[in-house]
Amino acid sequence: MTAGHEGHGLASISLTHVYFNPLDKISYAFAYITLAPIAIMVFYASVIVSRREMAGILMLAGQFLNEALNYVLKENIEQDRPYGHLGDGYGMPSSHSQFIWYFAVYGSLYLYKYIQLDHAIWKILTCFAMFSLAILVSVSRIYLGYHTLNQVLIGSLVGALFGLIWYNATNLMHSYGIIDYILDMTVCQKLYIRDMGMVNNVARFEYQQWSQLRQNQLNNKIK
Repeated sequence: MTAGHEGHGLASISLTHVYFNPLDKISYAFAYITLAPIAIMVFYASVIVSRREMAGILMLAGQFLNEALNYVLKENIEQDRPYGHLGDGYGMPSSHSQFIWYFAVYGSLYLYKYIQLDHAIWKILTCFAMFSLAILVSVSRIYLGYHTLNQVLIGSLVGALFGLIWYNATNLMHSYGIIDYILDMTVCQKLYIRDMGMVNNVARFEYQQWSQLRQNQLNNKIK
């Protein structure tokens, strides 16, 4: 157990080593909320492997570029964290905040333009959930003492701006046929990489495909 900046003992979540005040329930909750980027990376991997969607690959590529940008900014600004015993490296801008705000902004923009659902309320609720998570992760970095308010605000702003920039960049790649060129590459065809952005309501489309296949199978059994 490590001593915190307020004199109380700090515990660490196994594997992740996120320090928090075990006597503070809010601190305990934020210790898990601040791990959201790890869960999101698992989400990326699961979606890309299972769906083989170009959209997920592009979003993850942007996430990596966003992380690279954060590293460059930290190494050039060289601003320390508020408490040296918490976290490694520099603190400006907050990488967690930059990560989560890129995810929220890019994800919401893509959802609004490309994802069609039977009920629009699901889009609203999903966007609300992403931005709520972004706020909670950002607050957790301050509450747990890993970053100052300015470090979190700058990280959030950079992440949001990069999410907007990368979203527009991917739209340009579609417009100029770059995505089609990539999809036509042999390696992408071998891996069954696809782009379903032009399909209205992918869930309904795939259900109809499955339903038709199932009906054909039933008809064959009857014959």
